[in-house]
Amino acid sequence: MIRIIALVGDYWHAGDDAKVGLEAAIDRMPNKKDVHLQYITHEEVSKALDEKPDLLVNAKMNQLNPKDEHVITWLTEELDQKLATYVKEGGSVLAWHAGMAGYKRESNYIQMLRGSFDYHPPGLQEVTYMLKENEKSGGNTFLLTDEQYFVHCDVENTEVDLWSTGVDGDSIAGWKHFYEKGKVCCFTPAHTKEGMLNKKVSNLLVEKILWTLSK
Repeated sequence: MIRIIALVGDYWHAGDDAKVGLEAAIDRMPNKKDVHLQYITHEEVSKALDEKPDLLVNAKMNQLNPKDEHVITWLTEELDQKLATYVKEGGSVLAWHAGMAGYKRESNYIQMLRGSFDYHPPGLQEVTYMLKENEKSGGNTFLLTDEQYFVHCDVENTEVDLWSTGVDGDSIAGWKHFYEKGKVCCFTPAHTKEGMLNKKVSNLLVEKILWTLSK
């Protein structure tokens, strides 16, 4: 049995939308009958990691109440260290969209991801995603109405495999690498339910999941 735990939903992102997108991707997996998917809350992450799941999908930003004067974050120092240890010892993490937003760059988590969300232009825009860098048209691209994430990425120490371009410029949209015995994958699309269910996005998400699970 393949055990996947998923942390979804925050102030800006509907958890139900992410669930639909994630489940659609898992349904495309060739070994989907062997997958057990469990949704957890941020309070349950520590206990869930104790059970050594095969993959943690994090689609939740760090801030629980970003509009309030006193902002609360869920990733404590203790949990930050535990997440890094989980991957070092052979676990896998897929940081999906908001799962790389609002975390301190000096945290173990972001150091492990080797990249993080910087900003996105207001609202939704037409974004072209590219499977090959600077190839902005043709069969290796697809168009999506999306938030275009502009990110920080340590490109020297990861494998970039997805790029984006839009009216506000170009960015990196996906990358992956080993982290000691474990694997880490970052994937920026998509913000809306429709975007998550886009066939190209769904197929890429399947690829990311299968890569993190491969031994």
